[in-house]
Amino acid sequence: MVTDSIAERLIKAADKFECPDFIEGDPVRFPHRYGDRHDIEISAFISAWMAYGSRKVVLGVLERVHGIMDAAGGPYRFIVTGSWRYISNNGCLYRFYKWSDFTSLCRRLADVYSRMDSLENLFVPDEPLEKGVLNLCREFEGVNGIPVPGSTSANKRLYMFLRWMVRKGSEVDFGIWNRVTPAQLLVPVDTHVYATAKALGLTSRSCADLKTSVEITGQMAKIWPDDPARGDFALYGSQVM
Repeated sequence: MVTDSIAERLIKAADKFECPDFIEGDPVRFPHRYGDRHDIEISAFISAWMAYGSRKVVLGVLERVHGIMDAAGGPYRFIVTGSWRYISNNGCLYRFYKWSDFTSLCRRLADVYSRMDSLENLFVPDEPLEKGVLNLCREFEGVNGIPVPGSTSANKRLYMFLRWMVRKGSEVDFGIWNRVTPAQLLVPVDTHVYATAKALGLTSRSCADLKTSVEITGQMAKIWPDDPARGDFALYGSQVM
């Protein structure tokens, strides 16, 4: 339940952490390097795909990956020209990911961009968000790290990517998609966000799954009815304040 005191705390945390200073220490810093919407979208998708585990380590790995893409002319050219084909599939990329997983992801991205201008096209205006999420997961089905279509897990990294693409008027998020509205977004939930929400009495769920994300988002919508995913910054900030 969102009491007045909890709402005040969350609003204060969101105001403090949704700012340019947040960007540098977060994977979102990589798509912020680009001005072209295709480069932003691809960089964001790859960065979100890798965003788990030690933040310091993953930022280092993403720096290496973006260096490879930039040498080919940027993320979009790297994908559509097939430059990813020249990467060796041998060896570990990061934790549970191999370089072969990265090239599999790139191969699917190349296929998508050969048929459409943006991943946004997988989402249909005025239809439930979960239909677009299902379409997205089907396009990348079988790629390590992509949720199984219809998954009931929280799918934190996917919903973080959507937050980056959809939310407008933010100094952190890009808001370059129009087929999805900010009001449709779910709060990206991981174990840390779940623990904070649980401690604040914002969820009665016993685990961090998709239903928990829906429940937490409903609580955030009481504060930000048109932009509940702003609660991501609020709950993150509440962990460290």
